[in-house]
Amino acid sequence: MSKNLTTSGNYNINTGTDDVNITAANVAVTGNLIVTGTTTTITTTNLAITDNVIVLNKDEAGAGVTAGTAGVEIERGSVDNASLIWDEATDKFIFKLGSGIAGLQSNATTVSSLTMGAVTISAFLDEDNFASDSATGLATQQSIKAYIGTQVGGAAGGANTQVQYNSSGGFGGSSNFTFASGTGAVTISGFLDTDNIRIDANTISAQNTNGDVVVTANGTGQITLSNKTAVSVELDFTDQGSDPSATATKNKIYSKAPSGGGTGLYFVNNTTSGEMISKSKAIAFSLVFGG
Repeated sequence: MSKNLTTSGNYNINTGTDDVNITAANVAVTGNLIVTGTTTTITTTNLAITDNVIVLNKDEAGAGVTAGTAGVEIERGSVDNASLIWDEATDKFIFKLGSGIAGLQSNATTVSSLTMGAVTISAFLDEDNFASDSATGLATQQSIKAYIGTQVGGAAGGANTQVQYNSSGGFGGSSNFTFASGTGAVTISGFLDTDNIRIDANTISAQNTNGDVVVTANGTGQITLSNKTAVSVELDFTDQGSDPSATATKNKIYSKAPSGGGTGLYFVNNTTSGEMISKSKAIAFSLVFGG
Protein backbone atom coordinates (compact mmCIF):
# COMPACT_ATOMS: atom_id res chain seq x y z
CA MET A 1 0.00 0.00 0.00
CA SER A 2 1.44 3.37 -1.05
CA LYS A 3 1.56 6.18 1.46
CA ASN A 4 2.06 9.84 0.61
CA LEU A 5 3.14 12.68 2.87
CA THR A 6 2.39 16.15 1.64
CA THR A 7 3.37 19.36 3.40
CA SER A 8 2.86 22.99 2.49
CA GLY A 9 6.29 24.07 3.78
CA ASN A 10 9.72 22.65 4.59
CA TYR A 11 9.81 19.19 6.11
CA ASN A 12 12.67 18.70 8.55
CA ILE A 13 13.84 15.57 10.29
CA ASN A 14 16.20 16.20 13.21
CA THR A 15 17.59 13.24 15.14
CA GLY A 16 20.41 15.10 16.84
CA THR A 17 23.47 12.87 16.91
CA ASP A 18 21.54 9.78 15.82
CA ASP A 19 21.26 8.41 12.27
CA VAL A 20 18.35 8.35 9.83
CA ASN A 21 18.17 4.97 8.06
CA ILE A 22 15.99 4.29 5.00
CA THR A 23 15.58 0.72 3.76
CA ALA A 24 14.04 0.42 0.29
CA ALA A 25 14.61 -1.22 -3.10
CA ASN A 26 15.15 2.22 -4.66
CA VAL A 27 15.18 5.75 -3.31
CA ALA A 28 14.06 8.38 -5.84
CA VAL A 29 14.71 12.07 -5.25
CA THR A 30 12.81 14.51 -7.43
CA GLY A 31 14.68 17.80 -7.45
CA ASN A 32 18.24 18.68 -6.49
CA LEU A 33 20.11 16.69 -3.85
CA ILE A 34 22.26 18.83 -1.59
CA VAL A 35 24.57 17.06 0.84
CA THR A 36 26.46 19.12 3.39
CA GLY A 37 29.09 17.96 5.85
CA THR A 38 32.75 17.02 5.65
CA THR A 39 32.50 13.49 4.19
CA THR A 40 30.21 11.81 1.66
CA THR A 41 30.68 8.05 1.33
CA ILE A 42 29.08 5.97 -1.46
CA THR A 43 29.44 2.21 -1.07
CA THR A 44 27.65 1.08 -4.22
CA THR A 45 29.38 -1.44 -6.47
CA ASN A 46 28.46 0.32 -9.72
CA LEU A 47 28.26 4.11 -10.02
CA ALA A 48 26.77 5.60 -13.18
CA ILE A 49 26.80 9.39 -13.67
CA THR A 50 24.85 11.05 -16.48
CA ASP A 51 26.73 14.35 -16.29
CA ASN A 52 29.51 14.49 -18.90
CA VAL A 53 31.70 16.86 -16.89
CA ILE A 54 32.53 16.32 -13.22
CA VAL A 55 33.58 19.49 -11.42
CA LEU A 56 36.16 19.18 -8.64
CA ASN A 57 37.11 21.98 -6.28
CA LYS A 58 33.73 23.65 -6.86
CA ASP A 59 33.16 27.16 -5.52
CA GLU A 60 36.88 27.97 -5.59
CA ALA A 61 37.16 31.73 -5.00
CA GLY A 62 40.92 32.15 -5.38
CA ALA A 63 43.14 32.57 -8.45
CA GLY A 64 43.79 28.89 -9.14
CA VAL A 65 43.45 25.99 -6.75
CA THR A 66 43.96 27.51 -3.32
CA ALA A 67 44.80 24.10 -1.83
CA GLY A 68 47.64 23.76 -4.35
CA THR A 69 46.45 20.52 -5.97
CA ALA A 70 43.21 18.89 -7.09
CA GLY A 71 42.51 15.54 -8.71
CA VAL A 72 41.35 11.96 -8.45
CA GLU A 73 42.91 9.27 -6.24
CA ILE A 74 42.48 5.51 -6.62
CA GLU A 75 42.59 3.33 -3.50
CA ARG A 76 44.88 0.32 -4.05
CA GLY A 77 44.67 -1.46 -0.73
CA SER A 78 48.01 -2.50 0.76
CA VAL A 79 50.09 -0.83 -1.99
CA ASP A 80 50.53 2.83 -2.92
CA ASN A 81 47.48 4.66 -4.25
CA ALA A 82 47.46 5.99 -7.82
CA SER A 83 46.30 9.50 -8.62
CA LEU A 84 45.89 12.08 -11.37
CA ILE A 85 46.68 15.47 -9.84
CA TRP A 86 46.55 19.04 -11.15
CA ASP A 87 49.56 20.88 -9.67
CA GLU A 88 48.86 24.59 -9.40
CA ALA A 89 52.55 25.40 -8.82
CA THR A 90 53.65 23.99 -12.20
CA ASP A 91 50.38 24.32 -14.16
CA LYS A 92 50.68 20.64 -15.10
CA PHE A 93 48.83 17.38 -14.61
CA ILE A 94 50.89 14.80 -12.73
CA PHE A 95 50.37 11.03 -12.79
CA LYS A 96 51.47 9.76 -9.38
CA LEU A 97 52.04 6.42 -7.69
CA GLY A 98 52.27 7.12 -4.00
CA SER A 99 54.65 10.07 -3.69
CA GLY A 100 56.46 9.18 -6.91
CA ILE A 101 55.68 9.65 -10.58
CA ALA A 102 53.63 6.97 -12.37
CA GLY A 103 54.22 5.85 -15.93
CA LEU A 104 51.79 6.61 -18.75
CA GLN A 105 50.86 4.13 -21.48
CA SER A 106 48.90 5.15 -24.53
CA ASN A 107 48.29 3.76 -27.99
CA ALA A 108 48.05 7.26 -29.46
CA THR A 109 48.62 10.62 -27.77
CA THR A 110 48.34 14.08 -29.31
CA VAL A 111 50.29 16.88 -27.61
CA SER A 112 51.51 20.29 -28.74
CA SER A 113 54.91 19.80 -27.08
CA LEU A 114 56.74 17.28 -24.92
CA THR A 115 59.27 18.29 -22.27
CA MET A 116 61.92 15.80 -21.13
CA GLY A 117 64.32 17.24 -18.58
CA ALA A 118 65.49 20.61 -19.93
CA VAL A 119 64.57 19.81 -23.55
CA THR A 120 61.18 20.53 -25.09
CA ILE A 121 60.18 18.63 -28.24
CA SER A 122 57.61 20.45 -30.33
CA ALA A 123 57.43 18.27 -33.45
CA PHE A 124 58.63 15.22 -35.36
CA LEU A 125 60.22 16.32 -38.62
CA ASP A 126 60.54 14.22 -41.78
CA GLU A 127 63.24 16.21 -43.57
CA ASP A 128 65.66 14.20 -45.67
CA ASN A 129 68.14 17.11 -45.78
CA PHE A 130 67.72 18.33 -42.15
CA ALA A 131 67.16 21.80 -43.63
CA SER A 132 65.36 23.40 -40.68
CA ASP A 133 68.20 22.67 -38.20
CA SER A 134 65.55 22.60 -35.47
CA ALA A 135 66.53 22.51 -31.79
CA THR A 136 63.07 21.25 -30.77
CA GLY A 137 62.19 18.83 -33.59
CA LEU A 138 63.00 15.11 -33.61
CA ALA A 139 63.93 13.50 -36.93
CA THR A 140 62.11 10.41 -38.16
CA GLN A 141 63.99 7.18 -38.86
CA GLN A 142 63.36 7.59 -42.58
CA SER A 143 64.83 11.11 -42.69
CA ILE A 144 67.91 10.05 -40.69
CA LYS A 145 68.52 7.14 -43.06
CA ALA A 146 68.06 9.37 -46.10
CA TYR A 147 70.43 12.03 -44.76
CA ILE A 148 73.15 9.52 -43.87
CA GLY A 149 72.70 7.87 -47.26
CA THR A 150 73.29 11.21 -48.97
CA GLN A 151 76.27 12.24 -46.85
CA VAL A 152 78.02 8.88 -46.43
CA GLY A 153 76.57 6.46 -48.95
CA GLY A 154 77.08 2.71 -49.12
CA ALA A 155 75.28 0.92 -46.27
CA ALA A 156 72.74 3.72 -45.82
CA GLY A 157 71.49 3.28 -49.36
CA GLY A 158 72.96 6.31 -51.16
CA ALA A 159 75.70 6.68 -53.76
CA ASN A 160 79.29 6.32 -52.52
CA THR A 161 80.59 9.82 -51.80
CA GLN A 162 82.70 10.73 -48.79
CA VAL A 163 82.87 10.79 -45.01
CA GLN A 164 83.86 14.28 -43.91
CA TYR A 165 84.95 15.34 -40.41
CA ASN A 166 85.37 19.04 -39.71
CA SER A 167 87.03 19.82 -36.39
CA SER A 168 85.89 23.23 -35.16
CA GLY A 169 86.42 23.06 -31.44
CA GLY A 170 86.45 19.29 -31.65
CA PHE A 171 84.03 16.46 -32.26
CA GLY A 172 82.22 15.94 -28.95
CA GLY A 173 84.64 18.33 -27.24
CA SER A 174 87.82 16.75 -28.65
CA SER A 175 89.99 17.68 -31.61
CA ASN A 176 90.88 14.04 -32.30
CA PHE A 177 88.93 11.67 -34.51
CA THR A 178 89.79 8.01 -33.82
CA PHE A 179 89.00 4.81 -35.72
CA ALA A 180 89.13 1.80 -33.41
CA SER A 181 88.89 -1.77 -34.68
CA GLY A 182 89.96 -3.84 -31.66
CA THR A 183 92.63 -6.32 -32.63
CA GLY A 184 91.78 -6.12 -36.33
CA ALA A 185 92.74 -3.63 -39.00
CA VAL A 186 91.05 -0.57 -40.46
CA THR A 187 90.81 -1.14 -44.20
CA ILE A 188 90.52 1.75 -46.66
CA SER A 189 89.71 1.04 -50.29
CA GLY A 190 91.36 3.50 -52.69
CA PHE A 191 93.63 6.24 -51.37
CA LEU A 192 93.75 8.20 -48.11
CA ASP A 193 94.29 11.97 -48.06
CA THR A 194 95.34 13.65 -44.83
CA ASP A 195 96.13 17.37 -45.13
CA ASN A 196 98.64 17.42 -48.04
CA ILE A 197 99.81 13.80 -47.82
CA ARG A 198 98.30 10.99 -49.89
CA ILE A 199 98.73 7.28 -49.21
CA ASP A 200 97.83 5.30 -52.31
CA ALA A 201 98.70 1.59 -52.44
CA ASN A 202 102.52 1.53 -51.92
CA THR A 203 103.05 5.24 -52.54
CA ILE A 204 103.23 8.16 -50.10
CA SER A 205 103.20 11.52 -51.88
CA ALA A 206 102.74 15.25 -51.23
CA GLN A 207 99.64 16.78 -52.83
CA ASN A 208 100.51 20.48 -52.46
CA THR A 209 102.59 22.08 -55.21
CA ASN A 210 106.32 21.46 -54.68
CA GLY A 211 105.45 20.02 -51.27
CA ASP A 212 107.88 18.12 -49.09
CA VAL A 213 107.33 14.71 -47.53
CA VAL A 214 108.99 14.76 -44.10
CA VAL A 215 109.53 11.60 -42.04
CA THR A 216 110.64 12.49 -38.53
CA ALA A 217 111.59 10.22 -35.63
CA ASN A 218 110.71 11.29 -32.09
CA GLY A 219 113.49 12.20 -29.63
CA THR A 220 116.41 9.80 -29.97
CA GLY A 221 114.42 7.48 -32.24
CA GLN A 222 115.78 6.50 -35.64
CA ILE A 223 114.28 6.18 -39.11
CA THR A 224 114.88 2.61 -40.31
CA LEU A 225 114.42 1.37 -43.88
CA SER A 226 114.11 -2.39 -43.86
CA ASN A 227 113.49 -5.04 -46.50
CA LYS A 228 112.92 -8.27 -44.59
CA THR A 229 113.05 -10.58 -47.64
CA ALA A 230 116.07 -9.13 -49.45
CA VAL A 231 119.64 -8.09 -48.64
CA SER A 232 119.24 -4.57 -50.00
CA VAL A 233 116.95 -1.58 -49.67
CA GLU A 234 116.30 0.23 -52.93
CA LEU A 235 116.37 4.04 -53.00
CA ASP A 236 115.14 5.54 -56.26
CA PHE A 237 116.43 9.11 -56.88
CA THR A 238 115.21 11.12 -59.86
CA ASP A 239 117.84 13.27 -61.58
CA GLN A 240 117.58 16.95 -60.69
CA GLY A 241 117.80 19.63 -63.33
CA SER A 242 119.78 21.88 -61.01
CA ASP A 243 121.62 21.64 -57.72
CA PRO A 244 119.47 22.30 -54.65
CA SER A 245 120.41 25.22 -52.45
CA ALA A 246 122.36 24.65 -49.25
CA THR A 247 120.50 24.72 -45.94
CA ALA A 248 122.23 25.24 -42.62
CA THR A 249 122.38 22.17 -40.31
CA LYS A 250 121.17 19.90 -43.12
CA ASN A 251 122.85 17.50 -45.55
CA LYS A 252 121.02 16.95 -48.82
CA ILE A 253 121.59 13.95 -51.11
CA TYR A 254 120.32 14.12 -54.68
CA SER A 255 120.82 12.62 -58.13
CA LYS A 256 121.91 14.05 -61.49
CA ALA A 257 124.08 12.96 -64.41
CA PRO A 258 127.30 11.20 -63.24
CA SER A 259 130.51 13.20 -63.38
CA GLY A 260 134.00 12.48 -62.14
CA GLY A 261 132.82 10.46 -59.16
CA GLY A 262 131.00 7.98 -61.38
CA THR A 263 127.93 7.66 -59.14
CA GLY A 264 125.60 10.47 -60.13
CA LEU A 265 124.83 10.77 -56.41
CA TYR A 266 125.61 14.23 -55.03
CA PHE A 267 125.51 15.96 -51.66
CA VAL A 268 125.29 19.54 -50.48
CA ASN A 269 125.53 21.02 -46.99
CA ASN A 270 126.02 24.52 -45.67
CA THR A 271 129.77 24.50 -46.37
CA THR A 272 130.45 22.29 -49.40
CA SER A 273 128.98 20.14 -52.16
CA GLY A 274 130.14 17.45 -54.56
CA GLU A 275 129.65 14.02 -56.05
CA MET A 276 130.04 10.85 -54.01
CA ILE A 277 132.79 8.61 -55.47
CA SER A 278 132.24 4.98 -56.47
CA LYS A 279 134.59 2.22 -55.28
CA SER A 280 136.19 1.74 -58.69
CA LYS A 281 136.74 5.48 -59.12
CA ALA A 282 138.25 5.69 -55.64
CA ILE A 283 140.72 2.88 -56.44
CA ALA A 284 141.65 4.52 -59.77
CA PHE A 285 142.14 7.90 -58.13
CA SER A 286 144.31 6.36 -55.41
CA LEU A 287 146.52 4.72 -58.04
CA VAL A 288 146.84 7.89 -60.09
CA PHE A 289 147.22 10.35 -57.27
CA GLY A 290 148.67 8.02 -54.63
CA GLY A 291 151.96 8.93 -53.08
